Amino acid sequence: MSKISQSDVIVVIENALKIEPGTLTLSTCAEEVESWDSIGQLGILVALDELYDGKIASISDMAEAGSIAKIIEILKRHTML
Repeated sequence: MSKISQSDVIVVIENALKIEPGTLTLSTCAEEVESWDSIGQLGILVALDELYDGKIASISDMAEAGSIAKIIEILKRHTML
């Protein structure tokens, strides 16, 4: 698998939330995106788990990440980004 960038992660999240490409930024929080509800959060987790070949499911704090910055932070902490 080639190196995954922050922008790749953001695109995956936009696709999971079914929103326009280029909508999300590092400062975007769940409260700012209508489709980022509990179902949207689950969609994000599934999409990221697919991107990272099943490695996201074992990161428990990812389920509570309510912002792009927090998701990126968790991925960096787990040396996935």
